[in-house]
Amino acid sequence: MEAHRVRVFRVEGLDCADCALKVEKALSGVPGVVQAQVSFASGKAYLHLEVPGAEKEAERVVSALGYRLKPEGDTTRGVLGPWRWALASGGLLLAAFLASLFLPGLAPWGYRLAALVGVFPLARRAVAAFRQNPFSMQSLVTLATLGALAIGAEAEAAVVVFLFLVGEVLEAYSVAQARRSLYALSELLPRRAYRLKEGGVEEVPLKALRVGDLVRVPPGERVPADGVVVSGQASVEEAAFTGEPLPRPKGIGDRVYGGSLVQEGSLVVKVERLPEEGFLAEMERLAEGALLKKSQAERVVDAFSRRYTPAVLALAGFVGLVLPLFRGDFLGHVYKALGLLLIACPCALVVSVPAAIAAGVARGARAGVLFKSGAALERLAGVRYVALDKTGTLTLGKPTLVRVVTFGVSTEEALALAKGVAEGSSHPLARAVREASGPKALPSEEHRAVPGLGAFARVEGKEVGLVRPEAWDLPPEVEAQVKALTEEGFSLSLLVREGVPLALLAFQDTPRLEAREVLAELRRLGLKPLLLTGDRETSALALGTAIGLFPEEIRAGLSPVDKLRLVEELAGRGGVAMVGDGVNDAPALARATVGLAVAEGTEAALQSADVGLLSLAALPRAFRLSRLTLGVVRQNVAFAVGLKGLFLLTTLMGYTGLWTAVLADSGALVLVTANSLRLLRRRV
Repeated sequence: MEAHRVRVFRVEGLDCADCALKVEKALSGVPGVVQAQVSFASGKAYLHLEVPGAEKEAERVVSALGYRLKPEGDTTRGVLGPWRWALASGGLLLAAFLASLFLPGLAPWGYRLAALVGVFPLARRAVAAFRQNPFSMQSLVTLATLGALAIGAEAEAAVVVFLFLVGEVLEAYSVAQARRSLYALSELLPRRAYRLKEGGVEEVPLKALRVGDLVRVPPGERVPADGVVVSGQASVEEAAFTGEPLPRPKGIGDRVYGGSLVQEGSLVVKVERLPEEGFLAEMERLAEGALLKKSQAERVVDAFSRRYTPAVLALAGFVGLVLPLFRGDFLGHVYKALGLLLIACPCALVVSVPAAIAAGVARGARAGVLFKSGAALERLAGVRYVALDKTGTLTLGKPTLVRVVTFGVSTEEALALAKGVAEGSSHPLARAVREASGPKALPSEEHRAVPGLGAFARVEGKEVGLVRPEAWDLPPEVEAQVKALTEEGFSLSLLVREGVPLALLAFQDTPRLEAREVLAELRRLGLKPLLLTGDRETSALALGTAIGLFPEEIRAGLSPVDKLRLVEELAGRGGVAMVGDGVNDAPALARATVGLAVAEGTEAALQSADVGLLSLAALPRAFRLSRLTLGVVRQNVAFAVGLKGLFLLTTLMGYTGLWTAVLADSGALVLVTANSLRLLRRRV
């Protein structure tokens, strides 16, 4: 069965969450569209198409609603929102005001004209979208304006429409600024690249680059595409990816991201991924995907808003139609009811949560924290425990030869023999032997590996092996050394020649430099760290002590099933964040309250996790950002509900009128958007 094509479009004019819902409902009904998802935060529509050409009908349907569907990348510059209608309505309003001073008889007609001109685009959009949402803000403003004209409040009707149009222009501007901030990462890529060719260097646009091209990156320039360094040394700033402010040294064989800045030195980089397919593009796609998945707070607010609007509309009907029967003053009560109509739109409330979540996801991407959903960002703020894997998470996952204990030979001779055997083995311990400093490997031949035992080769005409000590018959003095080194937490390999032990090689997985500080920061945040590992207890205790863990915070000798069971227990005791990098961590990552995977880990771990970390140092940032975002969500909801409630009360009491009700909606929306954007500038 052929998979559905997914096309991404930008929706121009999408300046409120209510608009996004209307467009999504309309697109879902287009023949040939299997699924439609519209994100207000990103301003994009994702169409799953099964019929070629369905996008044409989709464009027509969206256009009928008063919006424009444009292919991704096709953007329109200039002033956003209904600014032309706002200008026309404002000009007529000013003319009517001047007429009231010099020609009072013409002023009411001027106000009526200003109101009708301003309300025309709103009424057109309200009619087009009536089937999808009969209670849209455009419908409510149109009804309130026509009602005000009907009761003789021409001047106020004109002011209401003008303020609403100005509010829509400001909303469109603030929303556009937010979206540009969300996807500013793509602007890190340079516009040109210096490609090496025979005879020199040519300057080419990024689109001309191909996989395998060699590009030179001079100091002060940004790397044009993801690749590997083939020549040169430089200090490279990767703060946009890892959140680390200090530059990192890069040399031959190191990988670099497109968009990273070469501060000192110069590099020649071999392109491995095209700019539009590189890590920056992955981060942007991940952020977009996160915005399409609603958090729990977002779902609660949506459910509340669906009940809020009908309730306030019912109250408006009661005030305008029922109360006059008992208290008289029909026009006065109708005026209050019209004000309540404007307060009935929940747009600012609906936007309050996704605006904050979107800003949090974008800020995380710049801090080396890649959230896969808004729900993960929200849940992380509530966990109590942090369970961490050992190998590859708290350590580099790369054993290093740290000690050589010899029996009757020199250390140099033992290392030369061991390196000769190691040249024919791919085992991680053999690689550590090859990379150890010291003498060169002796010539070797006839390499072979014996599963469960070790690696062998002929060196200087004799059989030499690197074997597991526990699988060999050991003399008492060697056995005593094995026991002592094992208790210190080392991994061991025994060097033998013609069956005779020559040396014990002790290896240790190096802790990450930032591990101790990360654990200390987690404790300052009130979290309880736990080390979960399948290694022996002695090895786990040695590492834990080195990085500042207490013995009671270490769980050693765990199988993947044991890890899963422990994570399930912690999840029920206040929530747990699991941090891992290997295939064996995947079940625990999936079961945890929030799973976090180090980006250097396996694909299985990254797929199972809710959050990707570009470095272990990004872990505390993830918790701080989650808490900050949840705080902004609460502030936004308080602003939106508080303003609506305040003006609802003052309107019922007769202290405020129609124009202040408009400010309650437009002002609240601009306020929650601006408050959310603070997250983009917060230091985490």
